[in-house]
Amino acid sequence: MTTAAAPAAGREVRAIGLVTSAHFLSHFYQLALPPLFPLMAQAYGLSFLQLGVIMTVAGVSTGLTQTPVGFLVDRIGARNLLIGGLSLYAVAIAGFGLTDSYWMMILLAAIGGIGNSVFHPADFSILSASVDKGRLGRAFSYHAVSGNLGWAAAPIVMIALAQLFGLHVAFLAAGAAGLIVAALLASQFSRLAEESGRKPKGGASAGGSAAGGEVRSGVALLLSRPVMMCFLFQCVFAMAFGGIRNFSVAALDVLYGVPLAVVTTALSAYLVGSSFGNLVGGWLADKTHRPLLLFVAIVLAVSALTGIVGAIAMPFAVLTAVFGLAGTLQGSLLPSRDLLVRSVAPPGQIGKVFGFVSSGLGLGGAVTPVLYGWIMDNGDPRWVFYGSALFMLLALATYVETNRQVVAGR
Repeated sequence: MTTAAAPAAGREVRAIGLVTSAHFLSHFYQLALPPLFPLMAQAYGLSFLQLGVIMTVAGVSTGLTQTPVGFLVDRIGARNLLIGGLSLYAVAIAGFGLTDSYWMMILLAAIGGIGNSVFHPADFSILSASVDKGRLGRAFSYHAVSGNLGWAAAPIVMIALAQLFGLHVAFLAAGAAGLIVAALLASQFSRLAEESGRKPKGGASAGGSAAGGEVRSGVALLLSRPVMMCFLFQCVFAMAFGGIRNFSVAALDVLYGVPLAVVTTALSAYLVGSSFGNLVGGWLADKTHRPLLLFVAIVLAVSALTGIVGAIAMPFAVLTAVFGLAGTLQGSLLPSRDLLVRSVAPPGQIGKVFGFVSSGLGLGGAVTPVLYGWIMDNGDPRWVFYGSALFMLLALATYVETNRQVVAGR
């Protein structure tokens, strides 16, 4: 490695480490509540539908604010928004440790959803400016890994804290961790590069005119067919993944009477496996440039494995292995997904494109908690898994069409 290359590599590693630390906590917070649903239902006298509404409010809040935040990332920069969003999310999670009121939980979910809206537009803006394009697929895979590790840690950590110290302490401790990481990011502010925050030249009048033109051109970009297809893919993909992430613990507990600690381990295997898959998928994305045939085969396999979990009662070791394999395969899809979105974003417009298409993740994720919560209260819990498998197949159809649109536009 040359003398010039060594500092550049160090800057890349530092930027990836800081961004992925924040992303880890954003995903940890997304899954801080669902593993505790059985305990919260008993402690607060809530139905699974009511608990699902909390997650839906968070998802809607994120989905509605991600696009405006994406515009802000491109306009004023990603770093301040990332630090502020993480701090707001951490305060909201800690708030669950200070209340027993259902309506206050709804408000906190909305506040947390706003905080959560910053991560994808801000993270991808910083990474795109900080990492060489030849290594961007792997950087995106590390980003995805950090999120999946956050999901994997949340069930184990939150259940352990709740069982040892109670629900209130569990939420307060989780919130405190986020504030510590936000302080770390603030201390390293100057070390984070960003593609955004370039202000137009000229006086106030010219600046106002430029800002108006930027908004109009940005909206036109977001309404273009390739970007809209990316949005639809993200939406359906979130609906596919949301059932497993939010309700597999409760569904398996009801279906087979599996103890919470056991089911939580299986879900964590799914999420840890997804992290390993992210790494493999990032390497493949850099080397093969979105192999469509491989994507199709993997989605079909994930759908089959997910359906089998709902259809067949399995010994713990087999259940954990199946969850781990399904998670590994699912995780290998994410870097190609992110690079597909990156390919439709013009220079300097990454924030708004990622913000808009990521709002599909938020809105898709907002639909599923109510749907699966209703299934848990009134239907057959097997449909948590069957529904997830069907949504994954629909996500495949949208990915294929998105890829076709991108290729046709070249």
